[in-house]
Amino acid sequence: METYTGIKFRCMVKSRTFTFDRRLAQLNNWAFVLAELGLTPLHAGGAYGNQSFRSGPASLIVTKSGMIPERDLIPENYVCIEEFDEESRTFFLRGTSTPSSESILHYCIYKEFPFVGAIMHGHSKLLEEYAKRLEIPITSTFHPYGTHELAESAVNLLQGKNGFILLRDHGFVAIEKDIDSTGNLVLDYYEKLISLLRK
Repeated sequence: METYTGIKFRCMVKSRTFTFDRRLAQLNNWAFVLAELGLTPLHAGGAYGNQSFRSGPASLIVTKSGMIPERDLIPENYVCIEEFDEESRTFFLRGTSTPSSESILHYCIYKEFPFVGAIMHGHSKLLEEYAKRLEIPITSTFHPYGTHELAESAVNLLQGKNGFILLRDHGFVAIEKDIDSTGNLVLDYYEKLISLLRK
């Protein structure tokens, strides 16, 4: 797995607080479940994986960089992104933490697909190993984490109406209309993987 070296964008904090609703608890539950299943493996600085939901027409709430998933909701584990200046690679946000290093990936997917209400990104070597047999689309080229190139490769593959894809040598991305639908999509593929391994 690629060595993590921190975020690759700038942050401008507009406020240290942000408003949220019950969806944040929903997202937190799925973040915890995916971690417990090993689909967002823990490392010294947090977890390899990130989740988000669309909070407004152009805003999203995403897990913080280096978050260790907890069963109980800790609002400080999340950040509200309100804008992204692509030229300066600057996120304008609300919250006390730094957003996930894959925030560009999340931002680009929401920008391209208005129907998407939630995104879950995690890592599983077995899913990639069995991608062909599970009929999971996979990008043709590896791109480093946190880059616009990685985000573009995901957007291009998702254009084919696939809600679950793999980023080569990196991890999976799941998109759906809401948080529970996205989490259940991840579990559907995890269940297919388990069934395949039983044979």
